[in-house]
Amino acid sequence: MTAPSAALALLAGLLSFGTGLSGHAQEPVSPMSPETGEIAAPPEPPPTWRFKLADRPVKVVVLAGSIGAWPKQPYAERLQKLCRNVEVKNLSKVGFGAFQLRQRFKQQVLDRLAQLGPAEERWLVFQGGLNSVGSPERTNHDIREMFVLAHARGFKVVGLTLTPWGDDEDKRWRGPGGLKYLRATTRVVDFVLGTLTPGEALGEHARRRKAGADAPWQADELAEVAVDLYRSTLRAADAPPRDLAAMERALEKDRAWLAARRELAPEALAAALRAEAAAAAELPRWFLRAELRSFDHIHPNTEGHRRIAEAACPRLPASWGCECPTPAPTTSPTTPVPPSTAPAAGQPRPPNLLLLLYPPWLRALLGRPEQPAR
Repeated sequence: MTAPSAALALLAGLLSFGTGLSGHAQEPVSPMSPETGEIAAPPEPPPTWRFKLADRPVKVVVLAGSIGAWPKQPYAERLQKLCRNVEVKNLSKVGFGAFQLRQRFKQQVLDRLAQLGPAEERWLVFQGGLNSVGSPERTNHDIREMFVLAHARGFKVVGLTLTPWGDDEDKRWRGPGGLKYLRATTRVVDFVLGTLTPGEALGEHARRRKAGADAPWQADELAEVAVDLYRSTLRAADAPPRDLAAMERALEKDRAWLAARRELAPEALAAALRAEAAAAAELPRWFLRAELRSFDHIHPNTEGHRRIAEAACPRLPASWGCECPTPAPTTSPTTPVPPSTAPAAGQPRPPNLLLLLYPPWLRALLGRPEQPAR
């Protein structure tokens, strides 16, 4: 498949399977999970692929949503080029959330492991969950279940976190309301990194752990290698912040925010408002850098995928035989800005012609007008 046709295929997948307002991938004709009521993965033909390279004894399955399915030099392809002992199969799928990716891993890999060929080592590289990030605790539960299944069948796991996303033109990220999506995203990121307790990561789903809700993490529930892409050079850490006073005024008018804190004393409420406004002002610094965006603020372009592969490379096992390039200098600060708009003044970005192919509901979801400007 040529790069242009692959790009069109990716776009077609996004148009048919996009992300809903809740953050869940939507496919109305798919069956529901009897366990949770979540949308299950649509039926796929029986898989026929297998690993073929006998001189590459470390077999790697990459599993992600549409970011991993990027058609032009994706990070999965780059990892195979950087690591001489590795053969990579990229099973990323446009629009799939964590639950659907777990199903796909079982169908494509675990249910037919003997057919995939011999391996000295088997690894799962996981970088999904953005399509279900609106329910972070459920997303973490599905990722944890996938890690447990992988370990039980002899796989080791590399966890790549979600990448930065967001934009002032996306209505989900406007004003202080964008903190909901920042906090949901960091909840999934920090679970993959292993920095949360089971209760923090899983919420009510912690009771479904075999070890018990209050037990420490078990080895099979976490990745052997975890790479933080969210607080990496992909994020616009040097972006101008939003106007702090505007964020404070927005919170003063937010009845739901005030109602949730109605029991606070006036001084404590004022302090909470200042802290929340300061965090909202920092939101643009958690977005994907403008020069690393492809057709929207979610999907990294080819340069972004290069940075993903190069961020992961030094953390990968010695058995992979990786030769990692020296990272290019960057102007991004190395110390992350703590997450805690009136958009910064400047020229508007030129329209993206690919957006003209989006249906009205998807343009609205991305904060675009219903009709393209004339």
